[in-house]
Amino acid sequence: EPMYRRALEIDQKIFGSDHPHVAAGLNNLAESMRTQGKYDEVKPNYERAIEIWEKAYGPDHPRVAGGLNNLATLLYEQGQYDEARALHERALKIREEQLGANHPDVAQSLNNLAALLSDQANYDEAEPMY
Repeated sequence: EPMYRRALEIDQKIFGSDHPHVAAGLNNLAESMRTQGKYDEVKPNYERAIEIWEKAYGPDHPRVAGGLNNLATLLYEQGQYDEARALHERALKIREEQLGANHPDVAQSLNNLAALLSDQANYDEAEPMY
């Protein structure tokens, strides 16, 4: 985590706070903190990364979808299933439209959404996604 923080500081200094490199740094730091269970600090970093990517690339870019997927995973882990589902569905839609139905990132989104649905006992919805 300290190296992610250092890298983020460097990127912010060089590129400014609204650059896609900074968004990537925020996302990487958030992923590191999420895996350590530091949930309180994670969500704002994901949200800021998504905001930067949306501003830089538009709301339907695959980078945005990646950020949405990561934020949805966090929310899922925290039991916020409705919010997580909405973000997973948005990420899936972006990825299908931008990358095509057979892209590995689409498969990731399908698996994540199916896992969420299965955990909520929505097996009929989840099964076709696996």
